Amino acid sequence: MPQSHENLIERLVRENDEYRRLYEKHRGFEEKLQKLSARHFLSDEEKLEAIILKKHKLVLKDRMAEIARGFDPMRPAGRAGN
Repeated sequence: MPQSHENLIERLVRENDEYRRLYEKHRGFEEKLQKLSARHFLSDEEKLEAIILKKHKLVLKDRMAEIARGFDPMRPAGRAGN
Protein backbone atom coordinates (compact mmCIF):
# COMPACT_ATOMS: atom_id res chain seq x y z
CA MET A 1 0.00 0.00 0.00
CA PRO A 2 1.69 3.25 -1.12
CA GLN A 3 2.10 5.99 1.45
CA SER A 4 0.55 9.37 0.77
CA HIS A 5 2.95 12.22 0.09
CA GLU A 6 2.15 13.83 3.45
CA ASN A 7 2.71 10.57 5.33
CA LEU A 8 6.03 10.06 3.58
CA ILE A 9 7.17 13.57 4.51
CA GLU A 10 6.12 13.07 8.13
CA ARG A 11 8.00 9.79 8.29
CA LEU A 12 11.12 11.24 6.71
CA VAL A 13 11.07 14.18 9.13
CA ARG A 14 10.83 11.72 12.03
CA GLU A 15 13.39 9.19 10.82
CA ASN A 16 15.96 10.93 8.63
CA ASP A 17 18.21 13.53 10.25
CA GLU A 18 19.33 15.13 6.99
CA TYR A 19 15.78 15.35 5.65
CA ARG A 20 14.57 16.88 8.94
CA ARG A 21 17.36 19.50 8.85
CA LEU A 22 16.59 20.38 5.22
CA TYR A 23 12.84 20.49 5.92
CA GLU A 24 13.32 22.94 8.80
CA LYS A 25 15.61 25.16 6.71
CA HIS A 26 13.08 25.10 3.87
CA ARG A 27 10.30 26.15 6.28
CA GLY A 28 12.47 28.97 7.62
CA PHE A 29 13.15 30.26 4.12
CA GLU A 30 9.42 30.05 3.32
CA GLU A 31 8.57 32.09 6.43
CA LYS A 32 11.07 34.78 5.44
CA LEU A 33 9.64 34.87 1.91
CA GLN A 34 6.11 35.22 3.26
CA LYS A 35 7.18 38.18 5.39
CA LEU A 36 8.79 39.82 2.38
CA SER A 37 5.74 39.10 0.21
CA ALA A 38 3.47 40.75 2.75
CA ARG A 39 5.23 44.07 2.24
CA HIS A 40 3.86 46.54 -0.28
CA PHE A 41 7.27 47.75 -1.36
CA LEU A 42 10.60 45.97 -1.41
CA SER A 43 13.94 47.67 -1.60
CA ASP A 44 16.44 46.41 -4.15
CA GLU A 45 18.23 44.62 -1.32
CA GLU A 46 14.99 42.90 -0.23
CA LYS A 47 14.21 41.90 -3.83
CA LEU A 48 17.64 40.30 -4.07
CA GLU A 49 17.08 38.55 -0.73
CA ALA A 50 13.79 37.12 -2.04
CA ILE A 51 15.49 35.80 -5.17
CA ILE A 52 18.26 34.19 -3.13
CA LEU A 53 15.75 32.65 -0.71
CA LYS A 54 13.80 31.14 -3.61
CA LYS A 55 16.97 29.64 -5.06
CA HIS A 56 17.99 28.18 -1.70
CA LYS A 57 14.50 26.73 -1.23
CA LEU A 58 14.71 25.08 -4.63
CA VAL A 59 18.09 23.50 -3.86
CA LEU A 60 16.73 22.18 -0.56
CA LYS A 61 13.57 20.87 -2.22
CA ASP A 62 15.63 19.06 -4.86
CA ARG A 63 17.77 17.37 -2.19
CA MET A 64 14.68 16.47 -0.15
CA ALA A 65 13.11 14.89 -3.25
CA GLU A 66 16.32 12.92 -3.84
CA ILE A 67 16.22 11.59 -0.28
CA ALA A 68 12.52 10.71 -0.63
CA ARG A 69 13.18 8.80 -3.87
CA GLY A 70 15.82 6.71 -2.10
CA PHE A 71 13.67 6.07 0.98
CA ASP A 72 12.43 2.52 1.43
CA PRO A 73 8.91 2.76 2.89
CA MET A 74 9.00 -0.95 3.70
CA ARG A 75 11.92 -0.43 6.07
CA PRO A 76 10.71 -0.59 9.69
CA ALA A 77 10.61 2.69 11.63
CA GLY A 78 13.88 3.46 13.34
CA ARG A 79 15.91 1.73 10.65
CA ALA A 80 15.83 4.45 8.00
CA GLY A 81 19.15 5.65 6.67
CA ASN A 82 20.40 8.85 8.28
